[in-house]
Amino acid sequence: MTTTSSESGTETRAYPDNAEGLDSFRRDLDAIDALLLETVRERLELCLRIGEWKRSREVPMMQPGRVRLVQERAREFARSHDLSPDFFNSLYELMIAETCRLEDLVINAPVEEEDTVRESVGPRSGSST
Repeated sequence: MTTTSSESGTETRAYPDNAEGLDSFRRDLDAIDALLLETVRERLELCLRIGEWKRSREVPMMQPGRVRLVQERAREFARSHDLSPDFFNSLYELMIAETCRLEDLVINAPVEEEDTVRESVGPRSGSST
């Protein structure tokens, strides 16, 4: 791997010198993907708990103000990091759609299935917990 020195005296990583470097990048990307996927799973799991809370208090599933806030926060994050707001908006549209689907299943489950609906519709990790 080639390193370079900046004016501040710190070394920065540049591109790898050979094909093995691509494997290194791929390992790093795979590790980031694993964290991303687990974080999305955790987010969906939390949304199922929110659906249960809404169900027990007869709160409507759709909260348009909250959806707008979450989407705007994602777009602002993108802008502040010089990334595509359209990409982050699309990403959050997908996540919000899945959240709404899961919450709707939990909120509208028949009373006799109330105790088991979360397990039947929820995201599952590779663990048995």
